Amino acid sequence: MLKLYRHDPDGVRYWEAWDAGDTVVAHWGGLGEAGDSQEVRIEPGETAETVIARESRAPRADGYHEIPVEDHSTVIVQYKTQGWGSPEDLQKRHRVEGILNESLGWTGNGHCDGGDIGSGTINVYALVVDPYLAKNAIVAALKEDGLLEGALIAYRAPDDEYVILWPEDFQGEFSIF
Repeated sequence: MLKLYRHDPDGVRYWEAWDAGDTVVAHWGGLGEAGDSQEVRIEPGETAETVIARESRAPRADGYHEIPVEDHSTVIVQYKTQGWGSPEDLQKRHRVEGILNESLGWTGNGHCDGGDIGSGTINVYALVVDPYLAKNAIVAALKEDGLLEGALIAYRAPDDEYVILWPEDFQGEFSIF
């Protein structure tokens, strides 16, 4: 998968492409929006990598570039559990991981980076370009799937402090432990 970004006066734009078997999917739009996509057939003798390289020439020429992973923000979606959590809590964690991959991927903002469970919490982590736009996509997706209740969404700021994104009226302390 290749993800490219460009800063415009009206915001950040994304262009990405990935191997989808016998095609490559190219997907582009404004960061935080679903955007558009197109499938490009992989011809005999070609690889997905060569198709992605060819398709990315125009966006690169237009100023799109990769953003190193270390320049992404970490967003955490957290739920409280009893003790170490139950098998149902583990299923919930996996379900939320999938939801984050879908909602962040299709809005060009990032991807789920795994999760953990135990010590009274489920934590699901995502690497994102913009944590505030990510919050919007995550809240909408969790609400649609009936998983917004009890969710706490935060991101780790550059000073390593956690900033609560959801709920907006949260009062209390946040810890990943």
